[in-house]
Amino acid sequence: MIMFIAKFIGALSAYGRPGQIAFAIAVGITLAVIPGGTLLWIFILIPMMLIRINQAAMLGTMGLVRLAAPLFDPLTESLGYRILTIPGLREPMGRFLSMPTVSWFRLDDSFIFGSLVVGILGWPLFFAVGILIVVFFRRYLAGRFKMLFRKVGAKVPWLKKLGLGISASRRLGVSL
Repeated sequence: MIMFIAKFIGALSAYGRPGQIAFAIAVGITLAVIPGGTLLWIFILIPMMLIRINQAAMLGTMGLVRLAAPLFDPLTESLGYRILTIPGLREPMGRFLSMPTVSWFRLDDSFIFGSLVVGILGWPLFFAVGILIVVFFRRYLAGRFKMLFRKVGAKVPWLKKLGLGISASRRLGVSL
């Protein structure tokens, strides 16, 4: 767990382009919005684990946003219900959702469909927020974290390990 936190902080302060880390943050937010364990969630997660993105940033962001999920779950459910019950879309959506393989994704569930819509439409916003987080962290917080780990690391052993892990992940260019 300590190494995972170290890799996440190391990813934010790494020398890579902010867009690469912002992409991982946007994927993490999108996966946090979509209910976990559904085939749709797995269908998005597996390709993201196979391509080269910063997985520590993706999984860390997904974990943090998942903690706040109960706050916005009712909103995504009501959005999905409103979209699924639009009179003009009832027949085309009924035909689309009655296809055999589409039913596996449970897109007829208003909660899952609303989460997918929020994830797709919110992608540019999530990406922009990710870039702002990375730039802000690199400009204002990275030096303070380094000083904190140096000062307190001698007294608290796990903070020393965290600081060493961050330094190692930055030196090696690890992108987990």
